[in-house]
Amino acid sequence: MRVLPSFKYYYDTYVRDISIVFLLILPLTICNAMSIFVGHLLNFSNLPSAAQQFFDFSNILIGVYPTVLCLITTYYLSSKHSVNPMLVTPYALAMFVTISLANGLVSGTNGLPNNPLVALLTAGVASASCISFRLYPLNPLRADFVSSLYKQVAHFFGFLLLTMAFSGLTKAIISHFDKYRDLLMIDPLTFDGGVIYLFILGTLGSVGINGHNFLFRVKQQLFEDTQINLAAWEAGEATLNILGQGFYDAFMSIGGSGNSLSLLACILLFSKDRRHTALALSALPLVIFNINELLLFGLPIVFNPILIVPFILVPILSFVVVFGVMSLGWVNPVSTIVDWMTPPFLSGYIATQESVGGVLLQLLVVVIGIFVYRPFYLLYAGRSGVDDKALIRSDIENSTMKTFLGDVNSSMGGYINMHEVSQRVSRMLNTGEFVMFYQPQVHLNNPEHLSFESLVRYKDDSGKLHPPTFVSDFQHLGAMWHLDTMVINLVLADMKAFPLDKVCRIGVNVSADTISNPGIVDYIIDRLNHYELQASALEIEITEEAILDEHSHIARNIAALQDMGVTVAIDDFGSGYASFPHLLKFNFDKVKLDRSLLLNVQEERGQNLYQLLAKISEVTGCEIVAEGVETQAEKQFVKDCDIEICQGYYFSRPLPLEDAVVWTLSVDSDTSLPTEKVAL
Repeated sequence: MRVLPSFKYYYDTYVRDISIVFLLILPLTICNAMSIFVGHLLNFSNLPSAAQQFFDFSNILIGVYPTVLCLITTYYLSSKHSVNPMLVTPYALAMFVTISLANGLVSGTNGLPNNPLVALLTAGVASASCISFRLYPLNPLRADFVSSLYKQVAHFFGFLLLTMAFSGLTKAIISHFDKYRDLLMIDPLTFDGGVIYLFILGTLGSVGINGHNFLFRVKQQLFEDTQINLAAWEAGEATLNILGQGFYDAFMSIGGSGNSLSLLACILLFSKDRRHTALALSALPLVIFNINELLLFGLPIVFNPILIVPFILVPILSFVVVFGVMSLGWVNPVSTIVDWMTPPFLSGYIATQESVGGVLLQLLVVVIGIFVYRPFYLLYAGRSGVDDKALIRSDIENSTMKTFLGDVNSSMGGYINMHEVSQRVSRMLNTGEFVMFYQPQVHLNNPEHLSFESLVRYKDDSGKLHPPTFVSDFQHLGAMWHLDTMVINLVLADMKAFPLDKVCRIGVNVSADTISNPGIVDYIIDRLNHYELQASALEIEITEEAILDEHSHIARNIAALQDMGVTVAIDDFGSGYASFPHLLKFNFDKVKLDRSLLLNVQEERGQNLYQLLAKISEVTGCEIVAEGVETQAEKQFVKDCDIEICQGYYFSRPLPLEDAVVWTLSVDSDTSLPTEKVAL
């Protein structure tokens, strides 16, 4: 019985995937941080015009970030599941842009979609849709180009309907939340209101939602009230409030939401996981400017049931500490609204009337945050509460693992390899040609009783023949259906040249993907009718590996083919997947014993095994074929085992169509079998 993957497996996979995705777009986020840094530096140098250019560039990078995130996530997921990313990208972009525009999830400055969570979700939905449907690149040179085109058009139209449904669902969710948002009478200028405000911000941030956008009206009111209080305080008409916009920006988002600087320091101080350390070092240039998306999605914190707790708790605890210290008069209240990207400690100094006390208070908040994050992070990293032996064992295991960056390089190497495979297959489909070779299966007692196994070869544009090593490329791309159907067409076309009165049948090898496809039977019927051939002239050969999963469609397809008159054989029996129950469950017409079994017949045990397998026909009623017969001794041994049908180099190597036809015509019951020197 197949065991379903555990929740931990899916969660670990999610953690790794989301981390790789955000590391892939790290250059963009670092460039954004550098632009902001240079902009502030130029401002301090009294060059506001030059500084504004860098700030504008930063805004552009921020604007395209969600779209880039959508594209990179789509590329990663589709490549991971062997689907061409260029096919999936239009799906993801169509859904992302449609949902964003229909629900106002766009930037007010540049009109671009601006929600990273929607970018991730749409990339996932689009990839899942195309992976399940198994889309392949269209090739106008293929015989099934028109049908493939209409199938993809129908699939894309269905996906657009799905997009409309998701857009409506998103609108309903936003409307639902708007009702609750209007009901929330939060006043961040009060102690209780401040705690609630921070709790909601943290909760929303932990699921990837920008809480400041969700609580925009509250934040707008907070900003306006803060400006009014600061103006009145500067005019000597009111006391300075402790709580205000500057208070939250300077002390509740040190390093970004969740006081992420504390988490980053915690990782650098206590982590023994090199992946996390590499991630923290990568995020450091961003966290300095209070940009924490790399940690938020890269560690991740989002949807992480362990790290969500301190992510919400640390700002609330910091709120209590900072409010208490300022209420006691130990540190000056915040007297200005500091830009949210101002680096920590500098922001504390500026916000508290250029007081060192503000810097020390920020440092205290960071230290408290480190100790709050520490037990949760260690639990998440798997190092909390372990004994010394377990810790040593964990260190040994970690020493054998690739670093996080190594994993990314490995993944990208896989994508590059996938791209190379795709290019090779595309080049083969557009230049040169696929041709069929045929190897005879001879009847020892009746040479006129003849069959062939078809074997595909590739002839490049220079005329050079290539063995079927390219089959693995099609398997890698998940394109075996296309290769198999092309081979079936080639074989059926060639069969018109054979003297079918002398040839019992011609066999075609099909893959696991093809024999389990619900459309294979109808396809074969259509092709037989097209070429005006009898079903009895065709044989379908299935490897044992194809039936290991016992796919329900396989049994139905085998039975349907046999009802038509097509012979169905199990190929390479005994090559490593042998299972007698398969012969009882699937009603095969022919069993082909693998060449590897003949290699051991010099020993008595090998002889006994082969003789035992030769008696399969007595139990199942199948014809038995001995594959790989290369010597006179092997032929005689097979004959002594009462096997009448043989295939191998002793009789003939695979032949091109013209030679196979000549070979067939030369067979005469009164003469010996012909020999053939053509080899490939």
